Amino acid sequence: MRCIRLAALLAIAALPAAAQTLTIGLATPPTALDPHYHAHAQSSATAAHVFETLHAPNAAMQLEPELATAAETTDGITWTVRLREGVRWHDGTPFTADDVAFSLHRAGNVPNSPGSFGTYTREVRQVEIIGPHELRITTAAPAPLLMANLSNIFIVSRRHGEGASTDDYNSGRAMVGTGPYRFARWSAGTEAHYTRNDTYWRGREPWERVAFRVIPNNSARTAALLAGDVDVIADIPSADVARVRGDRRLQVFTIASNRLVFLGFDRTDEALATGHIRANDGAPALTRNPLGDVRVRRALSLAIDRRALVDRINEGQAIATGQFLPEGFFGHFADIPVERTDPDAARRLLAEAGYPNGFRLTITTSNDRIVNSARMIQAVAQMWTRIGVATAVETMPHAVFTPRRNRYELPVFLSSWGNQTGEALYTLVPQLGTRGQGGLGNANRIRYSNPALDRLLVAAGAEVAAPRRLALIREATDLALAEAVMLPLLLQVNNWGARQGITMTPRIDQYTLAMSIRPAD
Repeated sequence: MRCIRLAALLAIAALPAAAQTLTIGLATPPTALDPHYHAHAQSSATAAHVFETLHAPNAAMQLEPELATAAETTDGITWTVRLREGVRWHDGTPFTADDVAFSLHRAGNVPNSPGSFGTYTREVRQVEIIGPHELRITTAAPAPLLMANLSNIFIVSRRHGEGASTDDYNSGRAMVGTGPYRFARWSAGTEAHYTRNDTYWRGREPWERVAFRVIPNNSARTAALLAGDVDVIADIPSADVARVRGDRRLQVFTIASNRLVFLGFDRTDEALATGHIRANDGAPALTRNPLGDVRVRRALSLAIDRRALVDRINEGQAIATGQFLPEGFFGHFADIPVERTDPDAARRLLAEAGYPNGFRLTITTSNDRIVNSARMIQAVAQMWTRIGVATAVETMPHAVFTPRRNRYELPVFLSSWGNQTGEALYTLVPQLGTRGQGGLGNANRIRYSNPALDRLLVAAGAEVAAPRRLALIREATDLALAEAVMLPLLLQVNNWGARQGITMTPRIDQYTLAMSIRPAD
């Protein structure tokens, strides 16, 4: 009997990868399954298993054709897009240009979206269906980055999406895509399950089933990998990288990321109502927000030792930066240095601004999204306290942090932003454009508005000549950095842990995709 059982176990172990379930541990859940609800990295990474885009970035952030086979323009205004033929939705119906037209309209018009995709469709004036697999997109002005922007829009089925709410996607009723996996089930904030699409146009994926488990606690996520409960984990805590790398059963996949970790400052007087910006004990109540003075914001920047955040808090698993993009992206400038650390200069600026004795702040962040976020804001709080700005710390789950930040309840926060197109406008337009101004500012959570910056962003977005566009981006970058309302701190290094027996292509965009994971040869 023992020999029979052993033979059975060996037979199971020898099953091909196609019969296996891939289990992945994530730090952060998607906010919804509706692919147009929230422009949010984990939500988009989750959606990519079921839905596809016209063009999609590969692991190195280079756009490649997906549902589109060609996109051509002679003037940057009128685009002819030819679509892939022979693609079918999971229900067997054919994919057509009508689905694309429907998706481009729906993406920016989802009710109650906490981060609208409208920022990526704002240039579109008209979509005309030329044939079953061809359409014409017209923009109001030259839009050389149109295809890069539309690469963020997942294409959904009109048949299943017309009249469908976000709840219909979350329940699975509308979860019919063209992608490599089919929706199976989802438990919000806990887990998501998918089964292989055996009729996928690219061919079958190796994994028959994919299970995502949300494990926000860093130690628990590492423990799950060590115990063999999961095959892969995202966001290895930096303190555990060496431990995982030293375990012969495991391996680490690493790549420098496009994710900027930054501090956001709400400089408006309305921010005082949150109670997070206060006078020192015994001093008269504040009637003006100290953060409204650029000298105060510059002082807070000068107080931060960014290299210490990299070396001491992140164990070297990050890159200090003084700008918004990593090296190699369009809009990274080699002559922009990392901000120096100068506490004495910071104290002088505070005194010049009328705060020689400082004031009080509360800084907030999510504790399950950014690697070492809680430790980082503790360190920043200590640095600010040393220059006289007594700083308290508040952390919360990302699912709580996001809506509170979006309601402007958190005027000083640590957050992050992944640049999905490789061009600076993807960061500057949504983060610092005036919210509601022609599709600008859809991710602006600090109530920042600067007409001069808006004009530069609009002009850069319409500039076809790359050298001139880069010059406009440089002007916009310099202005944004001088304003110091969005302080760049560091760029994350992405680390995944995995068991032996599989291989993985790490992605700059931090997406954890089953499609990037393969059985080892």
